[in-house]
Amino acid sequence: MTYRLNRDIPLADALRCTAREEITASLDALQQRPGEEAVHEVRKHCKKMRALLRLVRAQIPDCYRIENAHYRALANSLSGTRDAVSIRDALLMLAPPERFPNTFAFLQQNAKTQTDPEALAAAAEMLRQGLSRIDNWPLAQLHWRHTKHGYRQGYRRARKALSRARAEAGLEQYHELRKRVKDHWYHCRLLQDTWREATPRSAPLKQMAQALGDWRDLKLLCALLSRHSQSFSGELIPVINTAQERIVKLRGEVKQLGRTLFTEHTPHCKKNSPRRRARENKS
Repeated sequence: MTYRLNRDIPLADALRCTAREEITASLDALQQRPGEEAVHEVRKHCKKMRALLRLVRAQIPDCYRIENAHYRALANSLSGTRDAVSIRDALLMLAPPERFPNTFAFLQQNAKTQTDPEALAAAAEMLRQGLSRIDNWPLAQLHWRHTKHGYRQGYRRARKALSRARAEAGLEQYHELRKRVKDHWYHCRLLQDTWREATPRSAPLKQMAQALGDWRDLKLLCALLSRHSQSFSGELIPVINTAQERIVKLRGEVKQLGRTLFTEHTPHCKKNSPRRRARENKS
């Protein structure tokens, strides 16, 4: 499955096709993958659905509000499981389990206890409800030119979030920046057949989003371990110190990528010609 709008068909059809693919992939993950992986996949596809809708939100404001709230609630219903897994994986990113065995055992158990089969079943039902509404989305008046506004708006929101994070590099600011960077990254992926500038931005935006996610997970790891410091005799300080070293490096990476990716106030949008699209599709 490719997260990419087909430029050779009307925009309404392309949006519906991509939306169905995302929901179908989510339902397949719930049926075929273990709990942790299923949760990760469903939340990822919910974010991609919201980015898809956000691309044309100015033209479908009422539909956007309903559908965005639906997929936000769906993702949030699984956030406890995902955060616990992300924190455990943040430790594994720093060191193998045997280096900090007590800490790893605690985080592994925490991740297992957060898995909720009822939440997964409820998520599947919400996905089926969302799928049933796609044909009724009011997309008849949409044209490909409308994607330029959505693309530029997503860029400007990410740029503003970057400015706020530079002024105050707290957990809330970096979390918001990550969401906005991911939206812009998803828009670049969706529009790689439409706007020439979108394709080369995808890889560095993905890198920036990953760095922001790793930064957040490490901050959550440090906060959680500090609240349970009595359980990790001899391990807490080495874990925190190792995490802080990595956090500093990630902040530097985010700053560098931000300077490269968000220099313009408003990005240029040059059309991708059919011939150029054909060449890129072959490559």
